Amino acid sequence: MSQPFPTMTSERQAFHWEIAPNADALKELAMGIWACAQQTGKRPLVVLSTAGPLMGVRAALEQYRPQELDPQIAFLPQVMSFSDWLEAAPGSWKFPKKQTDLERWLSVYINLRKHKTLQSWFKAESEAGAWGLAQAVIDACDILSEAITPQVYEQLNILIEAGQLNSEEWAKKLQLILDETIAQAYPDLSRKIVDQESEVLLTFWRYLSGAGDAVFRKQFAMASHLGLAKANQNQARPFIWVQTADPKPIESEFMGRYLNDYAKYAPVVEITLDWQSIALWPEALSGVNAVGDLVALNLEQEQQIDTNIKAAPYQDWHLISARRFEELAWAATKSIEAHLIAGKKNIALVAQDRLAARRVRALLTRLGPTLNIRDETGWKIDTTRAAAAINSWLELIRSPKEGPTASVLLEFLQNPYLDIAACIEKPPEVCIGLVAQLEDILIASQAKSGWETFYMAIERANQYAVNHADIPNEAMLKLLQFVRERHYVWQELHLNCSNAYALLQNNLQETAMSKALMEDAAGKQLLEVIDTFDLRNSDYQNVAMRLPEWISLIKSALEDASYEEAGNGAQANLSILPLSSTRLRQFDAVVLVGCDDQHLPAFAEPPLFFSDTLSRLLKNSTLNAQYVQQARDLSQLLISCPSVALLWQSKSKNGEPLRPSAWIQRLQTQLPHLKVAAFKPNSCEGKATPLREAVAVLDQALPLPLSMSPSAYKALRDCPYKYYVRSLLGLREAKEFEDGFDASLVGQSLHALLRNFYQALKTEEQKSASPIISNSQTRRSWMERELSTISENEFKRLIEGDSRVLGTLRDWQKQIPSFVDWQLQREASGWRYHNAEHKLGFDLHFVDLDGDERVIRIEGRADRFDTNIHGQKQAEVIDYKNQSMTKLKKRAQHVLDDPQLLIYARAANEDPAGAHLQGYQVNYAQWVSLKVDIKRDKKLQRSLEIENVSELMPAFDQQITEDMQNLWSRKDMTAFAPDGVCKYCEARGVCRKGMW
Repeated sequence: MSQPFPTMTSERQAFHWEIAPNADALKELAMGIWACAQQTGKRPLVVLSTAGPLMGVRAALEQYRPQELDPQIAFLPQVMSFSDWLEAAPGSWKFPKKQTDLERWLSVYINLRKHKTLQSWFKAESEAGAWGLAQAVIDACDILSEAITPQVYEQLNILIEAGQLNSEEWAKKLQLILDETIAQAYPDLSRKIVDQESEVLLTFWRYLSGAGDAVFRKQFAMASHLGLAKANQNQARPFIWVQTADPKPIESEFMGRYLNDYAKYAPVVEITLDWQSIALWPEALSGVNAVGDLVALNLEQEQQIDTNIKAAPYQDWHLISARRFEELAWAATKSIEAHLIAGKKNIALVAQDRLAARRVRALLTRLGPTLNIRDETGWKIDTTRAAAAINSWLELIRSPKEGPTASVLLEFLQNPYLDIAACIEKPPEVCIGLVAQLEDILIASQAKSGWETFYMAIERANQYAVNHADIPNEAMLKLLQFVRERHYVWQELHLNCSNAYALLQNNLQETAMSKALMEDAAGKQLLEVIDTFDLRNSDYQNVAMRLPEWISLIKSALEDASYEEAGNGAQANLSILPLSSTRLRQFDAVVLVGCDDQHLPAFAEPPLFFSDTLSRLLKNSTLNAQYVQQARDLSQLLISCPSVALLWQSKSKNGEPLRPSAWIQRLQTQLPHLKVAAFKPNSCEGKATPLREAVAVLDQALPLPLSMSPSAYKALRDCPYKYYVRSLLGLREAKEFEDGFDASLVGQSLHALLRNFYQALKTEEQKSASPIISNSQTRRSWMERELSTISENEFKRLIEGDSRVLGTLRDWQKQIPSFVDWQLQREASGWRYHNAEHKLGFDLHFVDLDGDERVIRIEGRADRFDTNIHGQKQAEVIDYKNQSMTKLKKRAQHVLDDPQLLIYARAANEDPAGAHLQGYQVNYAQWVSLKVDIKRDKKLQRSLEIENVSELMPAFDQQITEDMQNLWSRKDMTAFAPDGVCKYCEARGVCRKGMW
């Protein structure tokens, strides 16, 4: 039971009152506040040390308003949080200018630049690490500043007694008091803090702390309230201080002195919490002593704990364990759903395990708008979709001058807040699918980074469209140019805090992201955070820094800012909150996740520069104090709430057992009826009938192809499912960028430079005076030099786009001498280059199973044809492969399944004029490797001949005819490919081969 409210006398002292934080705590508190109003005849001012119970106290005051009240006190007593009360301090405009968090960061960061050793001590060499260290320095300086608040208070009190608070020299005197106090405290703190890192910290604190710091502005605000009470003693309202949580020793000392001084001018009541009848564990009752150690219980207190446990409503406590993380989330979700079904409207989810709480929230979104979910755990704004959009632009502008990676570019272009139509000034319908098309082009070309690389990929795609009677996409080039121009501005900017902020705002306007973000709740709050970087009226506007430093600063600010969700009207409310936020709040039911010994209790990260012992010396928060506070919070929750479910995960990720919190185990020893229920997920039983073989039939309405490329035919030979998905359904797997730069653009460049080289060779040979005709050594030197020069020119743009390609070029140039040797050997055998990159094919006539005659065009583009000068009128088809000889030998083992060269040979023989090979017969074919292992392959074998091409032709003709007949007859498709094909097959989601 709570104590009766004290009778207030005319004595100039602070009255003390304790209430028990049980289910009736708000009622007792409200009735006590009304009693104060009635006794004094004035409307009290109620200040809560924490803001959590604010709305509950106001509601309780309205609910328990006395029937007959003096008109002077008819209005509800004014209830404020401590921070709001400080902001409402009279004459705050006279205070020293308040430094924003950003300005304090910059002031410390600027000085950290001079202390590289300090950064290396704390592993903070990176930009993000340095900003984090700056934040740690600020936090530590605030702790030191709090340690001297009693001395500051004494000096301020002298000014109050002298009646000088309203003088024009207010701000100057405050700064002078602060400087003197820090100078006096510095030697004493220096004796306590002897390690080298902390000495540097003290230097920071001594010279960077100012009257605009939040700790000192709090003292000035409180002194201002005190001065006003002194000046208006006759009209001063009663002041009620409600201590909802255990204060730090330094706060307790300071606040006690302040309340006693305030009581000289107005009635003061200090309300604290009485844990006598609430505590369920010894530490929750005894607390800590003056030096921060846990206090042992006496016999009477031990008996009180036993009485509290036996009287506790443990019938309403539910202990639930789940084996795995997902089961834990479902158990919590089911508990909340059960409360909703029972008609409970105000439910709390206490997030000791924040990851599990987030998963529960995701599961509860299935209930839709009928449940209003409000997250009070400090959901950081950098986890929102809006922050991801801003981050995508920051990552793009921090890319090197050559350009961003394709992944970074696409991530920005795909963000939902970007208005591409506004960027390129085109109608919206033109922009539909533009980014998806760009992604397809970049992935197909493996254009991984660099503006020039991206341009080459798009230009080649547009050229391909022109060659196939299609329309090139100019909007894509315009979009790329739009982004590149803005990226270039950032690269050339001599950055300082002012022009960087202005340019970022300009970017958001040009991309229309600013407008879209303003229409989003999280986006609007994110823009407010960015607005704090407007330092035009600050001393820090011209602070110069590198672009990565400034970007890290913005990201650090977003990580530090919390996202506040807007409440919506709903049938029920769920509050996701930390244990500390449940103090003096009423809920219909509470579900607490994370009650294992790893999450409960949970301790805050200790200050970077202070040990627990030093924190005690500075009268700051200690581990013991946090332990006691959480024990009290949990006791209050279990005693005051009508239904509490305590859930935990019984096995860790590694399969090791996790025990429930020691607090729960201690309760179980005294409450044998308090059993743990193991959560069992709903299970369904059924008998599966596995497929023996995956078989599918083509739909009769599906149109069959009238043409086929060599690669499509290879897919058909690999497995009909693969061909069905790729060529008939037109589906493609969402590919990603592979490691390295050995892909399409490089392959295309190699093909192009070889074509240009051989054309240059033919041109040179037509010159009658050319020395390469008669001198073999000169011919070799000319080939190597010309091929190297053409290679440099062809790779130039690629290297400008991505400097990593330079390594690929150098690898190819190492191949050139060996490649020239191979070419000279072919020439010695009578072979001469004829043409390259020639499109050719043939019509395949066949009869389907219904007796209908069909024709399908088999067509592709051959890399190269050579002819022989020895009078046999023989020609050879060659295909370049940017692969090793090992892979080519594997290809040769299954020529009929990969008959690309056979297709080109048949096409050239059936239509010599179309292949520009009139009078020649193609009976030879070979693959040429452009990637020979120079170091390991001593023979330097570069080509692999397909033997007996003419003998393979009848078998190939019969095979392809049968394959086309089966395809057009819509025969059953059987999954038969080997594992090497299936491993990377795009049809894995269609074919069920893995089931049998």
